[in-house]
Amino acid sequence: MRLSALLTKEWRLLRRDLHALAVLFLMPLTFVLLMAFALSDLNAGVPARASVVLQQHADDHDSRFFAAALAQQLTVLPETDTANISVITSADFSELLQQDSDTPTPQLQLLFAANTPPVLRQQVRSAITLALAQSRLQAFLRANDMLSDEQSLTEQLSLVRRQTDSTLSEQDIGSQGQLLHQANASQHSVPAWLIFGMFFVMLPMANTLLAEQHSGTLLRLKAAGLPPLTLALGKCLPYFVINVLQFTLLLAVSYWLLPQLGLAPLQLNGSPLAYLLLACSIALCSSSFGFFIASLVRSNEQALMLSGGCNIILAAVGGIMVPKAVMPEAMQQVAALSPMSWALDGFLVLLTGHGGIADVAPSVVKLLLFASVSFALAYFIFQYKLSRIKWTALY
Repeated sequence: MRLSALLTKEWRLLRRDLHALAVLFLMPLTFVLLMAFALSDLNAGVPARASVVLQQHADDHDSRFFAAALAQQLTVLPETDTANISVITSADFSELLQQDSDTPTPQLQLLFAANTPPVLRQQVRSAITLALAQSRLQAFLRANDMLSDEQSLTEQLSLVRRQTDSTLSEQDIGSQGQLLHQANASQHSVPAWLIFGMFFVMLPMANTLLAEQHSGTLLRLKAAGLPPLTLALGKCLPYFVINVLQFTLLLAVSYWLLPQLGLAPLQLNGSPLAYLLLACSIALCSSSFGFFIASLVRSNEQALMLSGGCNIILAAVGGIMVPKAVMPEAMQQVAALSPMSWALDGFLVLLTGHGGIADVAPSVVKLLLFASVSFALAYFIFQYKLSRIKWTALY
């Protein structure tokens, strides 16, 4: 009965705090939508807005063939002056192209705008490499009379492409070894920012605890003879429920709303029980860590700085803001220490690998251990503060 009354009190406090509700629900939803739009071309090829200029110092058959081969890989705009990528061939391009392997290879110079993304740079390099290989094959076939000069450039390119093109069927391997379709942008972005939003319970937890201390509510609860453990559970359990609601609502909104906006739908693969277990583990972890932060701070300013700072640092280190795949090896080892990283790993196993309870078990165990340690430390600090609280509400 006492615990139920504490839960009701916490719900009423939170319901009156519109800023906290916005932080807990509107902010992560906004992040999910923004990142889904930003990563909508994650699995696409070279962006259409990227223009490539081919500058050639010779006008012979080999140079024209290379230009035609490259045009099929990229959008080549030789007359524009605003392109952000330039490909420059040397004057002896044709001579070097027809030499044997012991002679120097044709030299190509690539000029990129300074802000060209690394992924786009690699895509352009791959396209040029393929066009150059096709040009070498064309020169070899012409030298051995397997291509006729009477054939048009289009016919020669079509023949060479049949010799070099291949069809690649790209699939992912699931947790049980099954073949899966490639994960879309929503499956990468939604879990990251959902976890980021769940950990923001630190701020409203700290603010409500400070309000109870300064108003004397905590002292009256202590005078009523409520055990410290009951008070601690009355503080953590409401936010545990809120975290589970965040998890459920954001998944539901992502599943139903993203397709309506023309984005890739969130495919909820994997075991439903595994989702429930993972959601409860993340909720316990974030609410326990939030209680730890709330027990440490002594002012609203400290609550804002410490909760916001910890959340951003854990997100940056744990692969939420920057994918762990692009981090150096030393940074990836540091990322393995973040609870957000454990939660994200478990989430991605379900969404992209069609996993079950056994697949998320390592992440769940780490999250529960972190939650236990956080709650134990928070309870020790909270009990110490409770023992020193006075009628003046100063401690």
